[in-house]
Amino acid sequence: MRRYGLGVIFLGLALALSGAYGMWSGWDYIQLERGWSLFIGGATAVSGGVVTIAIGRAIGVLGRIADKVPATQASAADLINEAQAPTQPVAVTAPPNPPVEVDRYIASGSVYVMFSDGSVEVQTDGAARRYPSLAALRADTGVGGG
Repeated sequence: MRRYGLGVIFLGLALALSGAYGMWSGWDYIQLERGWSLFIGGATAVSGGVVTIAIGRAIGVLGRIADKVPATQASAADLINEAQAPTQPVAVTAPPNPPVEVDRYIASGSVYVMFSDGSVEVQTDGAARRYPSLAALRADTGVGGG
């Protein structure tokens, strides 16, 4: 089992501990400039160490995720060979024929057009609405039939 980011985590831990020591040793001389410098430098080192530890942890998590992803490496030669490989002929199929109008009638000011695939188109006042079947038209309009 690989341990990703472990070195970075230990480096961050060393940085944070040395910063804590700098803060502790500067506390006694806080009234002097040297004490403030030690304390501020130590606080900076502690925060940098914490950030470094977090980066090490992120490296570890991303490394474990990368182990689970299957490696697919293709060389440039493989890609060129794939590009130059002859392609298989594709069977060309004719587009399906559109449905043919079978019947048309007018009732109550609407034109009903029946098609060969069973669909129905209703044309009223310049607008047309298509239904997949006569049953769908009846269900939408609420008109019973039989």
